Amino acid sequence: MAPRPSVQVPSTVTRPKAAAASSSRYRAAAATMASSAPGGRRGAKYCVLVAGDPHPQVVEKHGDFAKRFELLLAEEGERWDSFRIFDGEACPKNLEEYDALVVTGSKFDAWGDEEWIMCLIDELRRCHDRKQRVLGICFGHQVLARSLGGKVERAARGWCLGANEVSLDLSPAPSRARLASALGADALPLRIHQIHQDEVTSLPPGAASIASSPECDCEAFVLEDHVLAIQGHPEFDDGMVEDMLELKRSAGLDAAVADEAFRQLRDKSIDEKTFQTWSRLCRAFLKTS
Repeated sequence: MAPRPSVQVPSTVTRPKAAAASSSRYRAAAATMASSAPGGRRGAKYCVLVAGDPHPQVVEKHGDFAKRFELLLAEEGERWDSFRIFDGEACPKNLEEYDALVVTGSKFDAWGDEEWIMCLIDELRRCHDRKQRVLGICFGHQVLARSLGGKVERAARGWCLGANEVSLDLSPAPSRARLASALGADALPLRIHQIHQDEVTSLPPGAASIASSPECDCEAFVLEDHVLAIQGHPEFDDGMVEDMLELKRSAGLDAAVADEAFRQLRDKSIDEKTFQTWSRLCRAFLKTS
């Protein structure tokens, strides 16, 4: 099956429309980075394996997961293709031709046995065998762990919602020098948006945790130089998460849990500088030789 129309990122970056003012700030910052950052690889091809969609109201205001990752990662002169693998679209047969892959978040459980999840697991194992770079976010983080020999379970503490601070230790990462350079000296501790109720409880053989928080022991892990998995959502912004939480509350999320999530989001708001820091970190992993 053919991919969705690819995004060829021009000198003037076109971004998804969004009504929320907070999203527009992040789009403006990302567009500036896309046109000026030196890390992009002209002619490079990247693939987003889309594992789910936010609520339609969220998509209308803030963009779907594929658009959010283009906002976070795309730079001038690159091509970005996306495949809705959760929605019946097959992974491309030429997946090995992409310079790197991104696996998005999802409402599905990474430990589930849906046919598309099992097919994704097989593809990720093949990616690992050929040392193809893969960035996994939330569900992507968890399904990478499962695919490569780790374990994913329901989090004992229940939902992790809103935003939190993560402690980062890049020393186990083979690419620690370039990742540290991308972070900058004053980036730590890092904040990140969170919407998940599952977590990685056992790492794959050879993997190393590089981030943790009081809410989650494994906020990120690396495997050799070709896997980076992050539990939180660097591609989200405050406005998007607020809307997602409001919808969850309307759908019956426990009032105390919702109130705590909004408190965390208020107290640990993710500013443009933090969004750009995550963008630099992810780009440095995906794109630097």
